[in-house]
Amino acid sequence: MPQASLDITTREQLDIYMNPQRQRLLRAMQVMARPATCKQLADAMGISASSVTHHMKKLETLGLVELDHTELIRGITAKYWRFIPTAVNVRASARDDLQEEKAFLVDYLHQRTYDALRSYIASPEIEREQKLGLTHGDLRDGFVYLTEKEASELQDQIASFLEAHESPKEGAVPWEFGLMFFPHRQTEQ
Repeated sequence: MPQASLDITTREQLDIYMNPQRQRLLRAMQVMARPATCKQLADAMGISASSVTHHMKKLETLGLVELDHTELIRGITAKYWRFIPTAVNVRASARDDLQEEKAFLVDYLHQRTYDALRSYIASPEIEREQKLGLTHGDLRDGFVYLTEKEASELQDQIASFLEAHESPKEGAVPWEFGLMFFPHRQTEQ
């Protein structure tokens, strides 16, 4: 199934997407990896269910969440929402009047991922995983030297791999990631 795509091109879209509570909500949904009610999400996040409901309606307008199903529980209809795996393009390189907000969003998203990695590394969980011989998270940075063709192939391989693994499946756990890569082209003076 092709991945959904969202291009952030308007201030309204950016305002909806960059809201910190909505970002936390999207992250919680991806970690849960199953449809959840607003009450379940509220409990996981430590906020009110009415707040989650408000944010879900906003995220639904962007196509990032959808109603998965309803269940009748003790006479009340519970709505179960699901995250829609989506390639979100904030067009950070676009020279428009949203440049400053987009830069803030990119900083926020990468800092949040880095903070989560630091928390994971400091937890006893990583030692347990290492003792069990399980693959564990880490950070790697540096340089690779690529031709234009190789760079294009790498981007295509990463996109294909991520798309193939964007939905929960039996026996899989969610892995959080942040990828940045860009060329250092020398311009002739």
